[in-house]
Amino acid sequence: MADLFISYAKPDLSQALALADELRGRGFSVWIDQSGIGGAQNWSAEIVEGINGCSTFLVLISPDSVASRNVAKEVHLAFEKRKNILPIVIEKVALPTNFEYSLAGLQRVYYHDRPAIFRALEMLQGGVAAKDQLPALNVHEQDDTSVRVAVLPFDDLSPQRDNQWFADGMMDELISTLGGIERVRIPSRSDVLHYRDNRKKSREIARELGVRYLIEGAVRKAGERIRINASLIDSRHSEQLWANQFDGSFEDVFAFQESVSKSITQALKLQLAPKEIEQMETRPTQNVEAYELFLKGRHEQYYLTKESYLRALELYELAAALDPAFERAHINIASVCCFYYREYSKNPKWLKRAEASLANAEAVSGETSRTLYIRGMIEWLKGDDEAATATLTSSAELDPKNYNAFNVLGAIHLENGNRPAAIEAFLRATEIEESTMGYFNLLNALSGSEMEERQLYLAQKAIPVFDRYLLREPEDRSAMVSRAFVLLWAGKREEATEAADQLFALEDLGGYALYTLGCLYDNLGKPQLYITLLRKAIDHGYREIDQTRKYVFVTKDSQCERELNTHIRELEDLAEQEKAIAAT
Repeated sequence: MADLFISYAKPDLSQALALADELRGRGFSVWIDQSGIGGAQNWSAEIVEGINGCSTFLVLISPDSVASRNVAKEVHLAFEKRKNILPIVIEKVALPTNFEYSLAGLQRVYYHDRPAIFRALEMLQGGVAAKDQLPALNVHEQDDTSVRVAVLPFDDLSPQRDNQWFADGMMDELISTLGGIERVRIPSRSDVLHYRDNRKKSREIARELGVRYLIEGAVRKAGERIRINASLIDSRHSEQLWANQFDGSFEDVFAFQESVSKSITQALKLQLAPKEIEQMETRPTQNVEAYELFLKGRHEQYYLTKESYLRALELYELAAALDPAFERAHINIASVCCFYYREYSKNPKWLKRAEASLANAEAVSGETSRTLYIRGMIEWLKGDDEAATATLTSSAELDPKNYNAFNVLGAIHLENGNRPAAIEAFLRATEIEESTMGYFNLLNALSGSEMEERQLYLAQKAIPVFDRYLLREPEDRSAMVSRAFVLLWAGKREEATEAADQLFALEDLGGYALYTLGCLYDNLGKPQLYITLLRKAIDHGYREIDQTRKYVFVTKDSQCERELNTHIRELEDLAEQEKAIAAT
């Protein structure tokens, strides 16, 4: 008979089947009724035999399963037969009495926390499951007091449909504000963008995102007149808890944001700390024109290309000129300068510009998690890893949700050969926000480590994150290259090769994307293409000297190693030329 029996309610069929497939992929035999347990006719002798023959009984906990008499029967039978029982929580819910006795004292794991499930099964099955050395991916899943809410993309209903920057801006601000509340767990921007043009039923979206509540909205902007609609939905009961429509001018946008945030927290019955209320009431700027430029700049920055960085920088500079006290504009100027220096130019002027903008931000707000993150970035790019590590650690301590601080900490540790520390930092970043960049960094850190066996599972988990993102941003070449790498890590070598060849044929890849594609080809056993693409990357503005110096070929080739040293010397010469130009 099967090792495992999975008990679930019919509405949870997709989750049950997905879990069963992953368990089979790890070597377990699984018994599951694929018709779903819905009526008494399904509770048959075959199911009883399945429970009798299994060694471990898995029950998926959700509002639907605890309301199911048949699932309750299965749980009780497994208890009576003294089976190992593992409750797996899809959605936190109070257990009724017919479940409570049989599950009393059992440790629960969460459906989205696959590493915890595999560890539990390893113990229960006496080592059948593959060993799992990493900590749980989603530490927040273990917080029983948290409220899970997702902000879905706002629709742009403007006459010309030309205000997506505004619609995205409203979504981003709500994610930022609500994400700052201690008890609230909220999916990241990259998680929800998939639903802009792919709207499903609220209950289905909530299940996919692992939340109970959804915020939906739409904006309409014509000149300075705006209309904003927003609503809060309880997906469990398909009930609208709150809705509001706001008509006014763009000057009133801050009042609307504050009103929406407070109304939502009240509808969710959240008790806010004084600091959280203060944060909700604080306006980033008093100048609405500067705020409009800031939102447009952030919309550009998300594209992560050389051209979009420059467009974003111009818009942020205009915003800061209109309001010199606009701290977030100064922070974003500094951030763009750091990324531009790292990816496209080693001219020191970019770091000097970043330092000047950081000083402007600190003059407004003092030392914050955000300013410390930028300072750490600058120290890192200047080569002072020790100072950068200390500064970024302080940034993360001030704000444990600072995704960027953990991401850069991981990069510093990886560059210095401390893979365990890098993995820990990247893992923390991924727990905060499941972004394409975060997953790529984590998977890269796992390569060649003693925990490389985890790479396959995480890569398979990352592919849908990339797919959702690329549905929204189909022209993001860097993300396309990263996805091709993830395919290789996920064991899909042929698909990775096909994706790489399609990208190789494109004429519009940026320098950093070209370099990453070259690394992929080396991993595919074609080191000469690494050299070819490095040459092309340099011609397209790639200037990452330290990364290139430390590159070690996966596919050994002495000729390629000699050519790599030639290109490193060229990068060094270019850096010296840029310094000389900057000095004059």
